[in-house]
Amino acid sequence: MNKHIGLALVIGLATSGLAAADHEGDRYRDDRQQFFAEGRVVQVEPVYETYYYREHSNRGNSDHRYEICRTRDVEVSRSHRSGNPAATLIGGAVGATVGSHSGRTPESQVFGAIAGGIIGGAIGHELGGRGETTVRYRTERECEVEYRHRRSDLVGYEVRYRYNGREFMTFMDRHPGRYVELAVEVTPR
Repeated sequence: MNKHIGLALVIGLATSGLAAADHEGDRYRDDRQQFFAEGRVVQVEPVYETYYYREHSNRGNSDHRYEICRTRDVEVSRSHRSGNPAATLIGGAVGATVGSHSGRTPESQVFGAIAGGIIGGAIGHELGGRGETTVRYRTERECEVEYRHRRSDLVGYEVRYRYNGREFMTFMDRHPGRYVELAVEVTPR
């Protein structure tokens, strides 16, 4: 029986030593440390949320009347005037005449007249104009009157503060005063 007690004692001591060593490793795994400090407030800006709503009753000075108008251009008429067809014909005739005198053989004179007529007609068409489209517009204006109220609610503060030589920014639901209380956490790299 003493052998069993001795064996149990040896196994127990060995296991507790391993557990203690493992526990010792846990102590350094989470090496974060936290402390509290104050940051100096540099700037505080109130933040408002604005609501617009309509009210149909007239209660004197609290109603604000707004006239909302929109303008738009509406097409009234459209007309198209084509270019001068005589310019195309005259350009083609001049080109054909010039082209017919460019060759020495009768075949080259015919080809020159055809090419000259096509080129002259294209130049005449360009000079005579392609035509133009004229569009007339009328400006229409639509207006409607609205009675609107405005309500602004303070929802918090944008706070800029300085800590340890650096500036930070946060949003707070109350005015912080001159200092902001900070929870600083330090963790080694």
